[in-house]
Amino acid sequence: MMEEKYISNKEYNEYYERLSNLRSIIAHDLPVASNMRIVDIATGYAYFAIEVAEHAPSLSITGIDISLQDVLRAHENIKQSGLLNRMRIVSMDATRMAFHERAFDMAINFIGLEDIHMTRGKRGIQEAFLEVNRVLKPDAYFCFVVMPVDEMETKAQKTEVALYSYICNATWLKRLEYIKMLEKAGFILIREKRYRTGKKLTSEQARHEIRYACDNVPKIYGIVTPSFEDVWNKFGNAIEENGVGQISKVLLMITHKREEMGHDVP
Repeated sequence: MMEEKYISNKEYNEYYERLSNLRSIIAHDLPVASNMRIVDIATGYAYFAIEVAEHAPSLSITGIDISLQDVLRAHENIKQSGLLNRMRIVSMDATRMAFHERAFDMAINFIGLEDIHMTRGKRGIQEAFLEVNRVLKPDAYFCFVVMPVDEMETKAQKTEVALYSYICNATWLKRLEYIKMLEKAGFILIREKRYRTGKKLTSEQARHEIRYACDNVPKIYGIVTPSFEDVWNKFGNAIEENGVGQISKVLLMITHKREEMGHDVP
């Protein structure tokens, strides 16, 4: 069993942005080539897209997200990084992208599939995979980072994936479920790699995260959430005893587009 350490209160406020350099490490492991056009689906605040862009100065990245609030925050982050000449962010649903077919050389995502599940359910993830296939050129790569529920090792990690699924349907699937959905969408899994930061939230920090989710998810996504008290009654004892994972372990899945697809979503 891997060892985990609590995030200090000093590093907590900026921890999600930094993630122990995890995004940069993963960006260096992607099969990126010069002059690629990349789409980052469910980009969030564009932290991962920025790391990928900084890794390869000649490529361009378009990030999309369904949340206008995230799009505005992502634009500011890109501006501060000095990458406006190579990056753009637009408000768009990953299950209904407005791009032409074969517009990109690669698609990426960093722990955004749970958010697609939150607003579109499991069917939405399948639709997003099909859309990614449509907008990618032949022989392109789709590289994404997930936290499969069956891959979680520690009690804190297992609490994390259960917690946000309960709060707002931000649900992680099992590894084989992602693989089956990829196959239906015309992708072949060619490589996997696991990464561990081994960091978790204290009960005080977890309280803050839960309150934020319960208060803001309904405003941003229109999703009904339980009250903080309800969530804490269900998970509080486990969190106080073991903490709650904060992206403590992730799985990178590198896939290859194998053919044009026309399948209906089951």
